[in-house]
Amino acid sequence: MNGVPLLQVHDLQVEFALKGTRQTLKAVNGVSFDVGAGETFGIIGESGSGKTTLGRALVSLVAPTRGRIAHAGVDPTTLTAAQLRVERRQFQIIFQDPNASLNPRMKIGESVAEPLLVTGTLTRQACHQAAQQALERVGLSAAHADRYPHQLSGGQKQRANIARALTLHPRLLVCDEVVAALDVSIRGEVLNLFAELQRELGLTYVFITHDLSVVAHISDRVAVMYLGRFMEMGPAESVAHAPLHPYTQALLSAEPVPLPASMRQEQRMALNGDIPSPVAPPSGCVFRTRCPHALPVCAEQVPAWNELKPGHWVACHIAQADPLPAI
Repeated sequence: MNGVPLLQVHDLQVEFALKGTRQTLKAVNGVSFDVGAGETFGIIGESGSGKTTLGRALVSLVAPTRGRIAHAGVDPTTLTAAQLRVERRQFQIIFQDPNASLNPRMKIGESVAEPLLVTGTLTRQACHQAAQQALERVGLSAAHADRYPHQLSGGQKQRANIARALTLHPRLLVCDEVVAALDVSIRGEVLNLFAELQRELGLTYVFITHDLSVVAHISDRVAVMYLGRFMEMGPAESVAHAPLHPYTQALLSAEPVPLPASMRQEQRMALNGDIPSPVAPPSGCVFRTRCPHALPVCAEQVPAWNELKPGHWVACHIAQADPLPAI
């Protein structure tokens, strides 16, 4: 690697033209970050913040409008179609819905072996043997390989999706809300599986979710996304326990507390209204329309991306090294 991050993203913008109009939807609007080998990088935000589009762009399922993505120093947009097919084997994605990710007419073993069959590098028998090994690695047996998706639980189906991604021996996995559709009791098992696979295989993760408690538990660093932009980025411990941006504070305040109301001491920070349209985002700071601390300057200028603490970056006119008081 020669010190080159496994994933580099610089000023990434992804826009979609709206059919029948001259307007564009700005799904990702100027995002920059690096992910080192063996690191888990978490991305959180509300629905509609652009997290899924960003994840798809990272594995070349969506083409950047502007900016640059590099896989270990290689820009996938410069590759030929044949070269990209080989390159993207090392950068895989696991989707949110385990049901929609599996063909209901194919047995689990066939679905897991399919990526290897498509590559054409192994015999059919070797592909199915590799698929069986991948299923065993994620805690599923030969009996599960002979079942159809409807015969498995949600957690088992997600394990099968993880096994399918592992068959190509990827270096980076983008996990897009992989536990959002699972019961709380199963989430812990799947998260522990990700941690175990990272220790065994040296995997690198980009973990996308709306649940700050989940991403803080598994991530080394966390970025908070709102309306296509990063509001805050820093070490998971720092972002989860001492957030500097009002939006991150609001997300933390919205987390359920397992205590009776009479025993809760902190006052919740409520956000008014819904997330604005990415077709016409607010001027200046995109969060200002819902921010309880907003000032006139927030409507006039886009906040700079400042490092207020070592490794802890914030895009806010009023954020300080000490957390803002809750309102």
